[in-house]
Amino acid sequence: MIDEIYVVSHVNYSGEVHGLTADGQVASTLLCFMVKSMVSKYKDIVAIYPMDKLTVAKQYDCYCDVMVLLRGIDMNVVAVSVDNAATNRKFFTDYLCNGTLSTSITDAVTNQPVFLLFDPVHCIKNVYNNFHS
Repeated sequence: MIDEIYVVSHVNYSGEVHGLTADGQVASTLLCFMVKSMVSKYKDIVAIYPMDKLTVAKQYDCYCDVMVLLRGIDMNVVAVSVDNAATNRKFFTDYLCNGTLSTSITDAVTNQPVFLLFDPVHCIKNVYNNFHS
């Protein structure tokens, strides 16, 4: 699961500096990667990337890093779930599906299908909010 969490733009120092991105900017969001087992109650945060402005290219780079990490611990990724934000749609379409959105891709390393999902809770929330508008 991939989700972006908005945070207060703030830098702290308590022995080390917190709140900066990899390129030294003050972070305004956190790009979080989480895993959840399909057959047990296991779930965990895999990676958190502080971001000042999320782009599709940055998201793809982080995704590639996380996939290498998960393969290194023999975790089998069967699906990637995101909300319906424009960046996530573009990430799926342009970076994972080569221009045409599809329901799954083939993992280049394992040759297994990886299903691409839009989180239904976020989709229902968007329909609800648009209905009220």
